[in-house]
Amino acid sequence: RNRNKIIRETIEAMALCNNVTPIKDENDPDKITYQASSPDEVALVNFAVKLKMRLYARNDREIKIKNASDTLEEYDVLANFPFSSDTKRMGILLKNRKHGHIIFYLKGAENVIERFVKEEYKGYIRENAENLACLGLRTLVLTQKIVSQSFYDEWLERYKEAQTSMENRKENIQKVVSELETDMDFLCVTGVEDLLQDDVEQTIENLRNAGMRIWMLTGDKIETATC
Repeated sequence: RNRNKIIRETIEAMALCNNVTPIKDENDPDKITYQASSPDEVALVNFAVKLKMRLYARNDREIKIKNASDTLEEYDVLANFPFSSDTKRMGILLKNRKHGHIIFYLKGAENVIERFVKEEYKGYIRENAENLACLGLRTLVLTQKIVSQSFYDEWLERYKEAQTSMENRKENIQKVVSELETDMDFLCVTGVEDLLQDDVEQTIENLRNAGMRIWMLTGDKIETATC
């Protein structure tokens, strides 16, 4: 695959595959701030903005981004699969209004995502995620896949059927979603700095000196937590 194309697709993925809400300034529509439940997501969107790919507007039905040429690119949201502690990943299915192609983006923890990418990428993902984690960075893997219109039409019927099932609805939906999560093309591994709050190190040391046992609960890789 063309390297320049992969880089552009990666930046697009950062701007599109998230649950970040752009907030426009009433006095200056071009001034936008970003809000999300996860600071990691905001960090990646802000990084995309620095690379001239700006998340301009979004709602449940559409996403608009402005590219480096200041051209508005519009996408229809066909389906959205939010991040959860069970799946450790999020996915979004979009259709480019201008070109008509359908793209499925998937991002999440590398030990989860490596199950869904092509075999050639697995070793690279594992090695780079571990290297970033050893630096104390929170890691995410971004992937994508182009979906044909015919596949989407058939998949949508099964997805609607799963959504209206009376028994095992959650399992049925996940089973249909998993049909999308195959043969993903790797885009990148990201590393986001997650600084400790003030005086954490001294506080832990004081507690240990007082004879208290400290436990750490983390959703990150062990290497990140150790660092």
